[in-house]
Order: sequence, then structure tokens, then C-alpha cells
Amino acid sequence: MDSEKLNRWMTLGANIGVLAGIIFLAFELQQNTVATQLEAASNFQSSFNEIELLIASNPEFAELLRKGREGEDTSAAEQLRLSVFYNNVLRQWQFNHFQFLSDALSAEMWEANRAFMANTIGEDGGLFRHWQKNRSHFNPEFNEVIVAITVEL
Repeated sequence: MDSEKLNRWMTLGANIGVLAGIIFLAFELQQNTVATQLEAASNFQSSFNEIELLIASNPEFAELLRKGREGEDTSAAEQLRLSVFYNNVLRQWQFNHFQFLSDALSAEMWEANRAFMANTIGEDGGLFRHWQKNRSHFNPEFNEVIVAITVEL
């Protein structure tokens, strides 16, 4: 075999190796994307599990939240507690939306969370009023989501 044929075979082998490497890299990237999406969904779920446990395990806070939802009068301390709570809920959803925009959260998972968010905003007047008063604290893209949800309600 002359050196030119050997060189062509070596070039072909190298090209096949590069192609195999690219295919492997694409597979690894897809696996990493799936893992990232699962982690994002898990973190979001864990955050809301903590919130739900707080409400379920603390009758005093559950009553305060009921007052906030229905727009009943609350003391300054109660208003502060509700404000901190509502900020936390909205920041969690905003981060969830950011993860969706960054492809770290699948469209299916985002839509499920968006439906949950729409349901919650529809039921909790205090949360909605808090967002209206503090919308400048949230990014414009997230605010657009809230506006779209409220139009649907």
C-alpha cells in the first residue's frame, strides 16, 4: 500500500472518529438537558412542598392566608408576613419561568406549573393584589405571564 492510500485511510478513520465523537457529544448533551430539566422540576416541587407544608401544619398561618385571600383586615405584622410569603411564592414562579425560558424546564412542565399558578392567582386575591402593588420587583417577561393569566381569568 502506498503512502497516499494509507493517508486516505487514516483520514477516513479520523473523520469517522470525529463523527462518532460528535454523535456521542450530542447524546451526552441531551442526557444533560434531561437531567437539568428533572432537577429544575424537582427543586420547584420541593419549594412548593415546603410552602404547602407550612400552610397545612400551621393553623395560625392558614387563617392569615385565608384573610389575605379574601381581603379581610390584617394587622401590620400580619401584612408583613403575607407580603414576605407572597414575595416568596412569586419569586419561585418567576425563577420557574426563567428556567423555562432557559430551556432548563420543559414546556410540558412549565405549562403544568403555569396552570397551577393561574389557578392560585384566580383563588388568592391577596396574592394578585400583592403582585399588582409590587410588579416592579419582577422582571417584565414574568409580569407578562401574570397579565396573560389575569386576562384568561
